[in-house]
Amino acid sequence: MTTFNEYSTELACALNGYRALIVPDVGNSYEQHWQSLWEQSIPRTRRIRLHDWQAADWIKWRNSIIASLISIDEPVVLIAEGFGALAAASVAAEYPGKIIAAFLVDPADPDDFDLRKKIPKQPLPIPTKIVIRNQTHTKAALLAALWRTGLSHSVTIEPPQNEATASASISNFWPEGIRVLNRLIGKTQRKADEMTQARTKKILAYLRTIKKPKASSNSLNFNYS
Repeated sequence: MTTFNEYSTELACALNGYRALIVPDVGNSYEQHWQSLWEQSIPRTRRIRLHDWQAADWIKWRNSIIASLISIDEPVVLIAEGFGALAAASVAAEYPGKIIAAFLVDPADPDDFDLRKKIPKQPLPIPTKIVIRNQTHTKAALLAALWRTGLSHSVTIEPPQNEATASASISNFWPEGIRVLNRLIGKTQRKADEMTQARTKKILAYLRTIKKPKASSNSLNFNYS
């Protein structure tokens, strides 16, 4: 049986050294919520700050994400849920240079918050995965099509019934989500490597076209006077 520490290590490795920004749903994430457990395991992870977690204030949610991106001052992986996933996608569409990838879990129905006109209407410019854990989030598939993102249906690993409370914490860690995140970051890294290799090839090809001028004996002038 995989232990809490092993899942924690697997999660840290999945991020491949990238920093993460946690964007919870309305109400924030409780102590044993998967986002809170991931936050404790991923080095240098930060959570957005809000004074009122119960109010689904679109502007304040977005501003908190943007402020966090500015203060971190290096590209991050957004790990967002629910209403926070909608706000994260909106910020990602405007600030792609600040974001490595977006991991959006059970994004809320925009119509529930009158946000249909405010969410992005075009494909997101960063690698993104939408994950459906709660089957009542029927609009998630439509958002994935609108934003041209990957879409996964999570399989939650339930602990054996005879296991103690510690196993419940392991289940809350959401092992399947770690694997989905690992695949997203791996794909992102491979794409970045391919782009780097392509740029390198172009530079080398250009350098090969540059010929060094050869000195001609006819151009040598000696003055013996």
